[in-house]
Amino acid sequence: MKKNIAIIVLFFIASLSVFAQKSTPMVDYKGHIMNHNSIIGKMTPEGSFDPSGKSMTRIDGNGNVVDSTGKVIGKAPKNGNSFVYYFKGNEEKYTIGKANHTGMCKVTNAKGEIVMLLHNNYKQQAACAIHCLHENHCMPEDDMKEHKH
Repeated sequence: MKKNIAIIVLFFIASLSVFAQKSTPMVDYKGHIMNHNSIIGKMTPEGSFDPSGKSMTRIDGNGNVVDSTGKVIGKAPKNGNSFVYYFKGNEEKYTIGKANHTGMCKVTNAKGEIVMLLHNNYKQQAACAIHCLHENHCMPEDDMKEHKH
């Protein structure tokens, strides 16, 4: 009987770690950029900040997403439904879905994969949040690469 209980407990613990690995990064209603229940940044109308409060990105007057060095790294959405982020010399396109009853929107990449959940209040700064996730190696494709090793 003890052996069966031990097996059940081990199976339960293993299943929890599998679910934890599939956690989707998110920006909550307070602007916290989160990954695996840890705050990795903060969104404000001015852009994104690291946990210490240092500016990571901002939106300029032309709707460009600009990093802390002044480099244009994306284009903020005009319509609130899509945006572009420049990563490693490539242009990545993202779509922001409609908000559900809690105000959360799914952000998908060009392949239709959910890369982030975003509160409706921060649609204009979505590319800033993507930059924070890339900088912290929290994009879903980064997560998959880490677990393949």
